[in-house]
Amino acid sequence: MTNTAATVQEQQRPSLRSDFVWTFFGNAIYAAGQFATLVVLAKLLPPEMVGRYALGLAVVYPVMMFTNLQLRAVMTSGRRQDISFGNYLGLRLTMTLLAFPVVFAITRVLGYDRALTAAVLMVGLAYSIETITDIYWARLQLHDRMSAISKSMMARAVLTVVLLAAATFASRTLLLGIFGIAVARLIVLFCYDTRPSVQGLQGREEVVRREALRPSFDFRLQRELLYLSFPLGIVILLVCLNSSIPNFFIEHAVGEKGVGIFAALGFVLSVGNMAVVSLGQSAFTRLAREHAAGDGRAFSSLLAKLVAFGAAVGAGGILLSKFVGREILIVLFRPEYGERADLLPWIMAAGGVLFMAQFIGFGMTAAGLYKSQVVLNAAANLSLLASCYWLVPRQGLLGAALAMLIAAAVQLVGSVIVLAADMRKRSAQASKGAERPGVVNMTPVFSEGSSRFNVGH
Repeated sequence: MTNTAATVQEQQRPSLRSDFVWTFFGNAIYAAGQFATLVVLAKLLPPEMVGRYALGLAVVYPVMMFTNLQLRAVMTSGRRQDISFGNYLGLRLTMTLLAFPVVFAITRVLGYDRALTAAVLMVGLAYSIETITDIYWARLQLHDRMSAISKSMMARAVLTVVLLAAATFASRTLLLGIFGIAVARLIVLFCYDTRPSVQGLQGREEVVRREALRPSFDFRLQRELLYLSFPLGIVILLVCLNSSIPNFFIEHAVGEKGVGIFAALGFVLSVGNMAVVSLGQSAFTRLAREHAAGDGRAFSSLLAKLVAFGAAVGAGGILLSKFVGREILIVLFRPEYGERADLLPWIMAAGGVLFMAQFIGFGMTAAGLYKSQVVLNAAANLSLLASCYWLVPRQGLLGAALAMLIAAAVQLVGSVIVLAADMRKRSAQASKGAERPGVVNMTPVFSEGSSRFNVGH
């Protein structure tokens, strides 16, 4: 690509502000839909049923996210430009199918009864559809079609709440309510996400459109992709366990009602997390490009702004929950949820620390520090396990909130240390290279959205 062509492409690329606005509103509606899901269940079903739904998520979410292998991050970072979209999709389908036996085996190990097992498997069905959608979103993100992702998220959120409310109200059962969620996601997947026009393939021959979006199975390439992304799968598994581990301890010490109440309070974090995820996703490809270009100053500046934003969101959440937390919980859920408003400031404090750690995590992934994240998240989970083991039996739900805060602090401090050490190392290497005459910088420049990526174009 010539310098002129590269300049034109850079000018045509949507700005970070534009990407953020679209992604923010998409994530806002999507997070509101997830929150509304919990509100509907809390209004129509007793807290014990909400607890069962939360336990289903606690089992399914880590497994499904592990089998996702963070292929979206790998695909949009451009680290394997020779692998087509079809092979990413084929690997995602294969891994998602393998997740179901694992989920069922976990329910057997935990001794769940038939009703709870059925609810867990239904949650698994709903999330399996979500994982397939995610890989189509990756293709859209790679080609700067953030608006299309946002429209999909909005449609999915609205339809999910409508079908969930209708199914739960008509049946007064958790199982059919979750089935409504699965149907809503399936409708949006086939009626929007997989359409060639949405994926930017309008005007192309029918054969080209079919080949671009169908799964492929080149086992050699997919084995290499599995090897590359496996550490990221471990990372996201450990991250998900951070939200799942407390539920198991609460269920043992307090019961399913306690799980339901803690899950409802924890979902308040989704408001802040929505802003964190939308901004992090919008900035990720730019972080990756700046790191690949060796522009450490721009990389550090953008990352510092993201971390400051995370801290501000957490601080705002603490203040809000301190003064009007009880009233918010009563309006959203039921009076029994408002009785535990004392937990909200602690949960928001843990959230603020976690938001900052998440942004550092985006930076580490953009820098290719996959294996380091495995160690960091393992340390955070060990601290969470130890804290829950010690605090939950003694202090109940407050102990779980304090354990979350401890684990988030471990994650943040460790992430800062690892990323700072990597940046110092790269800076030293760049200085040595500049001192040597005739040394040319061979760092590949990451070009977001370029046709160099073989993803179905």
